[in-house]
Amino acid sequence: MFQEKIIELLSKETSLKNELIEEILEIPPRMELGDFSFPCFALIKKYKKKPVEIAQYLQKKFSEKLIKELEKIESKGPYLNFFINKQLLAKEILQINASFGKQNIGKKKKIVIDFSQPNIGKPMHVGHIRSTILGDSLMRIYNFLNYFPIGVNYLGDVGLHIGKLIVAYELWLDKKALQKDPVKELLRLYVKFCAEEKSEVTEGTEEEFQDNEWTNKAKEKLRLLELGDVKAHKIWNDIRKHSEKGFNKIYEILQVNFTETVGQSQFSDKGKEIVLDALKKGIAKRETDGAVYVEYQDKSKEVRKKFILRNNQTASYITQDLGAAVLRNTKYKFEKMIYVVDFRQSDHFDSLFSILKMLGYDFSEKCHHLSFGAVKFENEIFATREGKVILLEDVLAKTIEKAKKEIQKRKTAGSPEKVGVGAVKYMFLKNEPIKDISFSWDILNFEGNTGPYLQYSYARASSIIKKAKNTNIKLEIPELSQSEIALMLKISRFPEAIRAAGEKLNPALIANYSYELAQLFNEFYHNCPVLTADPKLKSFRLQLIESFRTTVKNALHLLGIEVMEEM
Repeated sequence: MFQEKIIELLSKETSLKNELIEEILEIPPRMELGDFSFPCFALIKKYKKKPVEIAQYLQKKFSEKLIKELEKIESKGPYLNFFINKQLLAKEILQINASFGKQNIGKKKKIVIDFSQPNIGKPMHVGHIRSTILGDSLMRIYNFLNYFPIGVNYLGDVGLHIGKLIVAYELWLDKKALQKDPVKELLRLYVKFCAEEKSEVTEGTEEEFQDNEWTNKAKEKLRLLELGDVKAHKIWNDIRKHSEKGFNKIYEILQVNFTETVGQSQFSDKGKEIVLDALKKGIAKRETDGAVYVEYQDKSKEVRKKFILRNNQTASYITQDLGAAVLRNTKYKFEKMIYVVDFRQSDHFDSLFSILKMLGYDFSEKCHHLSFGAVKFENEIFATREGKVILLEDVLAKTIEKAKKEIQKRKTAGSPEKVGVGAVKYMFLKNEPIKDISFSWDILNFEGNTGPYLQYSYARASSIIKKAKNTNIKLEIPELSQSEIALMLKISRFPEAIRAAGEKLNPALIANYSYELAQLFNEFYHNCPVLTADPKLKSFRLQLIESFRTTVKNALHLLGIEVMEEM
């Protein structure tokens, strides 16, 4: 709202680009210092003066013909402080509607978001939730910015773990256990195979190149699967069917949707085609055993070796990722493609993007890896191969049950599902993606920086609106209190928070904004009587509460969190 006018004013006078001004512009720590502050250090070269003198010069120049959006401008040392017109602010805030926060920045350009990505045959555990809810939140954010987000659930339906499962399925399957609980039976088979294999190499990296008796058995099953072996394909289909049913149950609880769900296996042929092209161009080379590799420079300019086809000529993870990237670009002509995958795969994506660039695919510059930290439960990092896994379905069910008990204890209304799921989502989204997170049941507290606190703030605002009688008084803006001004200013900054979250791939900016907004609303609630105020003041404050409800509801929607009218 007002920030754009200040940026426009500064840009016209200083010739600085709008993007740079927006990056430099600050929000002062105290209201008496203004609503926006511009440090003048960036203008030393242009004006050839000290920052203090530049601030004084600009303050005088802008104040001579003050734009209507500003009450005044002050210079304070090297800073130029802008005080916005609070009456005009109030008029704008009171007029916001359900589309508040939506912007036409994207102009329907396509952004592909590859997220969640569970492996068939393995259960979704708590570690999967970060990619799932980060990707879902980004989908919502980019939709608000009028991009065309395309959510891809890239299932690990092929790869060495599938070969392992096929071997284990043939050797040790308990059919009754599979019928009773297929997810847990498939996990048991995978863990049993890994115990026999005794490999200490992390799956998904160079494990597939290990010369291990059991690893080789898995490789052979994978080779047969790629060749169309009927028995291997039947087992693979059975594993996929049981796994997807379990995945969809969790996505339904989380209310997460995808534009497309596709398996890695569908990109093996295209990946191999790209590998052959790389061999023809001399970019890739063969080892004596037949494996194909590429030498590339990593981010530190160190030359590294990456295998892109196995020695038995079956596709590896990166073979399929190369194929998927090229076909996605052909299909969508995306503006950006974001892979929401944990930090342990950073080297993989570094090599993927580097190899795409070496092969002449310009879209490689549009590919980004959103790296996120580990999830710990009682200080343990999950390892599926060792059976160290806490099923996501179990955690969600327990969280919902605990939410139900908390609601009963408080003797209040509210949906345990909405409170429980919202609490889990908020716990992960309020943290910077790269930070490790330890799961804690404190997420269900109705006080502090939690999902239930935000939901309760919305419900409290709804309760006030419900209790108020229709006064039919013409809306007038009174002399504003500090609590009212602070709440309105925070509401006005919602569009900026959305833009920043989209630019930085960081939903935590929306989560933290939501918490600060709720805090200011509750301060307003305690400092400014509404239902007992005189009719004109009551009418104004009710409308301000309505604007808060709209804003916090939209903010929580961007996090995938539902609100309730009563709690």
